[in-house]
Amino acid sequence: MLVSSLSLALTVATNSFLVMADMPYTPIDEINLAKPNGKLAKAVATTPHGFLMHLGDMKSGSLACTNELLTSNKKLLTSLSSQPFIYTPGDNEWTDCDRATLNPRFDELERLNYVKGLMYDEAYVKKAKQLEGFTQQADMLENARWQFDGIEFRTLHIPGTFNGRSQILKTDKNVALDAADTRDKLNVNWLNQALVNQSAKAYVFGFQADIYRSTKKQPCADLRRSDCDAFKVYRDAINDFAKRTDKPVLVMHGDTPPYCQQQLADNLTRLNVPGDFEVSDIAKVSLVDGHWQINSMASGKVLTVQCK
Repeated sequence: MLVSSLSLALTVATNSFLVMADMPYTPIDEINLAKPNGKLAKAVATTPHGFLMHLGDMKSGSLACTNELLTSNKKLLTSLSSQPFIYTPGDNEWTDCDRATLNPRFDELERLNYVKGLMYDEAYVKKAKQLEGFTQQADMLENARWQFDGIEFRTLHIPGTFNGRSQILKTDKNVALDAADTRDKLNVNWLNQALVNQSAKAYVFGFQADIYRSTKKQPCADLRRSDCDAFKVYRDAINDFAKRTDKPVLVMHGDTPPYCQQQLADNLTRLNVPGDFEVSDIAKVSLVDGHWQINSMASGKVLTVQCK
């Protein structure tokens, strides 16, 4: 009870939020995240923050996507903070659930429907609505927007495995690719609509896939919907967005191990958030004098590692 009261008191007048991804993957992650004595659980309970974001992959890709595991990990993650919990799906909990190495294997679109029903329930939405202006996209409810500390936030449903365009092993391939086409249209529209909030002092976009990972694949097109670079459309859209504003833009993702940051343009910063079994940590982020300040919750140190 003491920790809960302290946590509530520390949320007053904070300008920081917490973000993580690709966890829990290992028993170490589970220990660190478990209340009340886990290293990260303690840090969350004693650190002022407005909300906690999880950018997908809430289980290891080597584990089957069972209802029991997904439900257990949801409970672990959502119990970390008394503040709103914001989640966007990753590939490990749906697009990769048909891997031949998994038992049981699942139809990926069936898993997506299950994950959405599990995560975006009435309790999730009720708590999320504590955030100013919280709204879900009408045709893709996993995409959300809200405002915090004068910043416009948006989640985008962009999972790894090339946005579900590769390794389609149990779902009708054309149905899966049609769904990917729809995600692209809805995501880009949702991203561009962020500029409707002209009064925002900055913009933050969060999603799962590392869209900046190097690939030799050709961009996806109407006649090339698979085995293609499904992320070019997002890199281009984010670059164009940053050019249309002179305010700071932060793009956050998980998917790959490095916990690092990169300056993509004068006003565009990339954050590869901690997770992916190599970094059992959570990032604390705030905007200070127009600059993003990013700290490790495990060590308290400012992030200085540059993405390559």
